[in-house]
Amino acid sequence: MMRSMLRVILPMLLAAAGLAAQAPLREEQFVYSIVAFSGRDYAGTFARREADTIYLMADVDNFITARNALVYFWPITGEWKLDLAGLDVPFEGTLQLSGRGREQQPVGMTPYTYYNVRGEYELNWQVATGAEAEAAVQHSRELIAAYYAAVQTHQRERALYEELLNELATVITALRREGRDVTELVAELEKMEAPAQPEPPGHYVVPPSSVQQAFILNLPVGEYDVRFLTADGEVMEGSERRIVTFEKRRAEAVGMEVIPGAKWTRPVESTSPTSVLYVDGSTDLYLRPFYQQEYNDLFYEKLRRNDARGNPGLMKWVRIQQVPGATLAVSAGGAGSRTAEPRMVLEEPFFVEQIPGGALGYRIVPFDPGGEHQGREPSLRAFHLPLSARLPVLHLRVHDRDGRALPVSDRQVRIVAASPNGWLTLLLAAIPLLTLVVALALRSRRVSR
Repeated sequence: MMRSMLRVILPMLLAAAGLAAQAPLREEQFVYSIVAFSGRDYAGTFARREADTIYLMADVDNFITARNALVYFWPITGEWKLDLAGLDVPFEGTLQLSGRGREQQPVGMTPYTYYNVRGEYELNWQVATGAEAEAAVQHSRELIAAYYAAVQTHQRERALYEELLNELATVITALRREGRDVTELVAELEKMEAPAQPEPPGHYVVPPSSVQQAFILNLPVGEYDVRFLTADGEVMEGSERRIVTFEKRRAEAVGMEVIPGAKWTRPVESTSPTSVLYVDGSTDLYLRPFYQQEYNDLFYEKLRRNDARGNPGLMKWVRIQQVPGATLAVSAGGAGSRTAEPRMVLEEPFFVEQIPGGALGYRIVPFDPGGEHQGREPSLRAFHLPLSARLPVLHLRVHDRDGRALPVSDRQVRIVAASPNGWLTLLLAAIPLLTLVVALALRSRRVSR
C-alpha cells in the first residue's frame, strides 16, 4: 500500500519541483507604472498590456509614468510582476487625456516627491513638485548629514570620556595601593557623565523619495480615456487605457482595534457598531479607535494592485488613522440598560516589554519616559480597559477632542463565562464520530468473516 502511494506521489513532487525551479517567462511590454494614493499611504502598482483600466482615487495627486519593462507571472503568489533590473526604459512624452465631455487635454511630466512628516498621529502626507521637491529632498539629506556628523562627534567625545575615565581609575587604584586618600578623586569620577547619544532625525515618518518625473493626475470622479504620445507627437502603440476615478462612499466612521493584554501581537478590528466583542475576561483590553472610510471593494483592490480581484457589488471599510485626541466613554450594561453616568477614559502611552525567562511572552506596561523607557518611543497609544466578572457587559463610545460623540463608534464588550455543561457539549459533538467508528468496526468484522 505504502509503495503504491509513493509511486503516485513521488512523480507529482518531482514535477512540482521542476516547475518551481523553472524561471518564469519574461516578456517585454509597454506598461504604465502607477503610484496611487490609497487614503492612508501611497501604493505602487503597474498596468500591463492586458490591463485595460487604471483605478485612481479622485481629487488627490497620483503619479503615472510610461516605460518599457519585462513582465512576468509569479505563480507562487499569483501576481504579475516587473523585472526592472532586466529592463527599465522610461519614456518621455505627453499623456493625452479625454473624458467627461472635455476635449483632449495634454498632461506634461513634472518633477515630484512625496513624504509623510511626523505628527501627533499617522496621516501627514505631503506632495512637493518642481523646485519644492528638490528643496524637500535636500532638507531630508541635510537632516541625515547633520545626524551622522553628530554621531561622529559623539564617538570622539565618547572615546575621550572613556580615556579620561580609565586614566582617573588607574590613578585612584595606584593611590589606594599606596594608602593615600582618594576621596576627592572618587567624587570627581562619580561626577563624570558620559556624553549623550544624538537623537536620530525625527521630522519624517517616511522621508521624501528621490525626485522623479511623472504625469500627475488629480481628477474628479468619472471615467477618462488616456494614451501616451511620444516626443515627436506619435501615439505609442498599446498605450490606450481607461481611467476610473472613484471616491469614498462614507467617511469619518470609527473602527476599533482591540489588543488583548496577554496577546498584544494578535489584535482584532471591529468595523461595525453592531459587532459585539466577546471575551473571557482573563486579560485587560487596550483599545485604539481609528477613522475608517468605505470604498468599493473592486475599485480599491485594483488601486492597490492592478491585477487584483474584487467584488464590484461589495463595499469595504478601510482603516485610515487613529482618532486624534479622543476620549472613551465606558458605562456598565448594554445599549438599553445603562444606569450610571459613563466613566471617561483618557488615551495613554504604553510600552510592550518581553517577559524574562522561558515564558517568551509580552506584557504591556505604562510608558515611563523619565525612567526605564528613557530615550525610547511608546509602543502604542491606547485606552486601557480593565475587565471584571462583576461587570459582564460594558458599553463603549468614542468622543473627539472637543467632547462630541463620534458616529458609528458604539461598541459592546461582553464577558462570556465558561459553560458548566461544557463536557456534555463535547460529548454530543463526539457522538457522530463514535457512531462512524463503531460502524466501520462492525463492517470490518463482517468482511473478515
